[in-house]
Amino acid sequence: MFGPPKEVKSSMRWRPPFEFCALVVLSASLLFAVSAAQAAGAGRPVAWGCGAGDDLGQCRVPGNLAGVTAISAGYAHSLVLKRDGTVLAWGCGRARDFGQCTVPSGLSGVAAIAAGGSRSLALKSDGTVVTWGCAGDPRCNVPSGLAGVTAIAAGLTHSLALRGDGTVLAWGCGIDYGQCGVPSGLTGVRAIAAGDYHSLALKSDGTVVAWGCAAAVDEGQCNVPSGLSGVTAIAAGLTHSLALRGDGTVVAWGCGGGVSYGQCSVPIGLASVTAIAAGGYHSLALKGDRTVVAWGCLYGAGGGSCSVPSGLSGVKAIGAGEYHSLALVELGDQTITFGPLANKTFGAPDFRVSATASSGLVVSFAASGKCTISGTTVHLTGAGSCTVTASQPGDANFNPAPDVARTFSIARATCRVPNIVGKRLASAKRTIARRHCRTGRVRYASARKGKGIVISQNRRPGRVLPAGSRINLIVSRGRRR
Repeated sequence: MFGPPKEVKSSMRWRPPFEFCALVVLSASLLFAVSAAQAAGAGRPVAWGCGAGDDLGQCRVPGNLAGVTAISAGYAHSLVLKRDGTVLAWGCGRARDFGQCTVPSGLSGVAAIAAGGSRSLALKSDGTVVTWGCAGDPRCNVPSGLAGVTAIAAGLTHSLALRGDGTVLAWGCGIDYGQCGVPSGLTGVRAIAAGDYHSLALKSDGTVVAWGCAAAVDEGQCNVPSGLSGVTAIAAGLTHSLALRGDGTVVAWGCGGGVSYGQCSVPIGLASVTAIAAGGYHSLALKGDRTVVAWGCLYGAGGGSCSVPSGLSGVKAIGAGEYHSLALVELGDQTITFGPLANKTFGAPDFRVSATASSGLVVSFAASGKCTISGTTVHLTGAGSCTVTASQPGDANFNPAPDVARTFSIARATCRVPNIVGKRLASAKRTIARRHCRTGRVRYASARKGKGIVISQNRRPGRVLPAGSRINLIVSRGRRR
């Protein structure tokens, strides 16, 4: 029978760096390799766990959050990277706020993110790194001149950066267990992962290197299994490490010293895995069918982070925190149905357009060319062509729909000659203009008709002529005296 969870040795309990240790004492946290959290395209984040009093707000995903391309789970907070290169953070409740949820104003152009115990990291597309949190502890500051970075990872009190030349840089280590001591001569690295007290590097030859795990916190998580090769991804947790092999199987090690909650017990038959994440008391695997498998959390540890939501599917990426799990769920695609628009003649009355999105979301319109649009009403402004574009930007459940544009031609208006004999001159001119004709030469003659009455026109009423055709008039000056 399983007994109650064993207390992690006091030397392994995480305490904030000395500069702010009076704020609060936290349990150990964990982070995972950024490579495991990245996903092509956008999705919707789903969070679970945060039970047994471990709800620090990190599971409370903001409403209508859309356009997310990457996720990362820390101790008390969650991070997402949006399609536009900006970052959003939430959590940091119950005095666990060290500034790691306070995203720097104006931060943009971000390509990758990593959430740590008391810090957050962002890798910008220019290869530089931005960090925030740590309650102002200068050990969080990015090393001067750090550039050319291709990947980042955040642990409990340390940070890792992988440079384009395959070398690794570590900094932080407010509590130093050797996790910042990058092995001399380590090169050819293609991925990194930061745990609470150790660091991992995946080399281009498919082998794994681990360091850290000073005696007080050595639970075997740095003891890479002999002969382990063909590895394609890595993840580092509280007291365990994970490796994903090219054949889709997972290897776990560590979990010694009475801190095994099943997180190293890879389920029998687990295969076709495409991504992994290591939490404090649990492990996650993303399968090729885009479903998630979790294990660990024995004795009630993990706050429910092993309880994958029923029906969760279409997952693109995963992340594991201390007491919570994240999944990035693929958004549904949608299309717009927008039929062709008939050609028009300038001067035609305004008309309405309509389109529908397969998602049922509202479609909006924009116009260019010889027209304007207000809502769904199109107004012609001249002869030429008009293009009306239907758009649907998507929401928390759907990707943006591909725009659908419809172009139609606008012919010059024709002059339909009106019968203006018997009308007063001013009225006749207005009628001529309304028919897209022009008043031509006006002559006057004596007539029995009243003064100012049109008595003759040179174009036969009903004729269709080019727009702007002139109609010459003879107007009565009254009876000859």
